[in-house]
Amino acid sequence: MVAHILKLKLRLLGNGFKRSIGQLIGVIIGGVYALGMITMLTIFAVVSAGETTIASEISIITGSLAVLGWAIIPPLLTGVDLTLEPSRFVHFGIPQKILGPALVLSGFISVPAILTIIGLIGASLIWRLEVAILPVAVLAALATAVMAILVCQYLTIMSTALRAKRRFRELTFALLFLVLICFGPIISSVASAAQSMMDWLAPLTNVLSYTPLGAAAALPGALASGNYAKFAICLVLAIVYLGGLYFLVNKATAEATVTPPPEQRAAKQSGLGFFKFVPASPTGAVAARALTYWFKDPRYAIGVLLVPVLPLIFWFSGNQSGDYTMMFLTGPIIGILLGFSISADISYDNTAFALHILTGVHGKADRAGRAAACFTLSIIPVLLAAILPGAISGQSWRIAGDLGLSLAALLIALGVASLASARYTYAVPLPGDNPMKTPPGNGVRVALTQLGTVGSMAVLLIPVLIPYVIGWIQNSAALGLVTLAVGLILGMTLLVVGIIVGGKWYEKRAPELMQAVMLNK
Repeated sequence: MVAHILKLKLRLLGNGFKRSIGQLIGVIIGGVYALGMITMLTIFAVVSAGETTIASEISIITGSLAVLGWAIIPPLLTGVDLTLEPSRFVHFGIPQKILGPALVLSGFISVPAILTIIGLIGASLIWRLEVAILPVAVLAALATAVMAILVCQYLTIMSTALRAKRRFRELTFALLFLVLICFGPIISSVASAAQSMMDWLAPLTNVLSYTPLGAAAALPGALASGNYAKFAICLVLAIVYLGGLYFLVNKATAEATVTPPPEQRAAKQSGLGFFKFVPASPTGAVAARALTYWFKDPRYAIGVLLVPVLPLIFWFSGNQSGDYTMMFLTGPIIGILLGFSISADISYDNTAFALHILTGVHGKADRAGRAAACFTLSIIPVLLAAILPGAISGQSWRIAGDLGLSLAALLIALGVASLASARYTYAVPLPGDNPMKTPPGNGVRVALTQLGTVGSMAVLLIPVLIPYVIGWIQNSAALGLVTLAVGLILGMTLLVVGIIVGGKWYEKRAPELMQAVMLNK
């Protein structure tokens, strides 16, 4: 039975590559990229082979990061491959002593698990000069990989109830996105403090070596340094951790086979919400519905989260280099990003787009309502980002120019997005899915569509950029006023054109749009 379940997992893994050529190409490209990173890690390990202390610290840090990554990202954010989810076997009556080990072993049959094992074995080559230590390092790498995947399986099963709650998914997504956005500044800070980093690296690795994160990874270093007491302690701890995790995974699997999955309850709404603040018209109704999405749909969170994060990143970058130029471009960048967000509005609607079709909403009302909702949320952040840098730095002469470029960027982005979303749709994460999930098979199309949309916004912004750049060079307040005037006139004109033309395209292509969003393509 164990062999049968493992064959089933292998067949499911193989069939996953046969769904579409696009998905297969995407997997190949991702695999090549991952193998390239693993190759670089292996080369670094081979080159770094030498001093025992450094090799030991690198091994512990690498192993700990691998276990920590598996413990955080799949269980809380993306979910592991649960094609063989324990609850699916509830009707088959398979004994737990067979089902548990089979499902544990099936967790190792996945592309990420295989790549993790290869990467950790490659990192163990840092002990290549120690012939007697290398076999221990390879076994420690395998034990670390097993530790990582067992932690992931246990936390995934235990967090199923939490992941069924929308607020929990939104919070974890927001935290991950903020970490990813701030990753560059964090790495920059660590690099700039590299000299002092060695002062706390040794204590950190010493602590990690007694935890589930680095117990196995600490074995070769302890043996190579002749610290046999630490080697024995870490060996016992690694065995205890692995045995305990295996027991917990088996127990969680047994409970999952008899416990029904948690139901996802629909969110409750009291009152009219945003509908009581908008005019009683088709445009107002679309705007209220779009505002509801902006506040409750985590797929819109990327644009919203960037608003407070971008100024912090630009300030941090300026503080490191002494050049705060990017702070003055925060307004235009936020305007383009928030305006661009509605280019996927129809795709995000999914089956709810049928409401627009069945009720006969006119194209201009649909385009204007979505643009109005985005403008309502964007105008205050854009104004603050345009005015505050000049006011704080004492360069009041540039406020008008920054304001003109920022407003132009927002209005032009809304106009282009209103036009583009009526003509082009693409696959997006479905309602309830993780916002960072990438639907398979259309990566190139999505990239080209988004590149064309953003590129069009940049080209249309050139007439505003010309007086802005000249005024910046000459420190001219008069040219800043010219930028403001040109930006408002051009931005409003292109927004109106985008709504009118986009509305006509919307009405002409409504059946095709409906078919596309129903199939999520």
